[in-house]
Amino acid sequence: MTLKERITARLKAKAAGEKANLSQKRLDAIVLRAEKGLTDESDDTAIDANIDAINELTPFKEIAAMDDHQRAKEAKEKAEKEKTEKEAAEKAAKEGKVELPDDAPAWMKTFMEAQAAQTKALTDQIAAFSGEKVATTRREQYAKTLEGTSEAYKTEALKDFDRLSFKDDADYQEWATGKAESVKAFIQDEANNGLGIDRPAGGAGGSNASTKKEATEAEVDAAFANIRI
Repeated sequence: MTLKERITARLKAKAAGEKANLSQKRLDAIVLRAEKGLTDESDDTAIDANIDAINELTPFKEIAAMDDHQRAKEAKEKAEKEKTEKEAAEKAAKEGKVELPDDAPAWMKTFMEAQAAQTKALTDQIAAFSGEKVATTRREQYAKTLEGTSEAYKTEALKDFDRLSFKDDADYQEWATGKAESVKAFIQDEANNGLGIDRPAGGAGGSNASTKKEATEAEVDAAFANIRI
């Protein structure tokens, strides 16, 4: 073994004994310092003496701790950089934008722009479909709330609904709950005003006189029994 190889072997053994995880760069630097004053004829005792002297001046454990800290810092910075670049690329793809180096070939830019445009179109299509599906479901729920009202009232109410937009589902639920109470009150008022007309007993030959019928609370509740807000 050469002198350098012998010093490296003794240094690694020393560092392992102290549980000091020295980087290769640190090992090379310490070996270079430990070579001073030694020759190929120097024995292990002389080599160890030089290594111990260096360890006393700059403890290997402290050097290893600094190396560990630096490695952790570099790994974190690398991960954050990769995350930032990935998020930027995803955002650019969604927006149909492509950023390439100035020296990138023209065909690559054309290809990437086409891919980004396709991705954006697909994303927009999915978003539009999801929004349309939610709006349809809410409209159907509201239509059930209107059961028991006249067709004219229902038509106007649904037209008004189609003009609305909601911030989120909670916003819609709050609105729908209030509307359900309004519709219930409207049905009760219509009943109280005599819009519910019954044919008297006796069939076609009976009296044509009409009678007003006030809806009971049970009848109104029954009309809303199957309505889901």
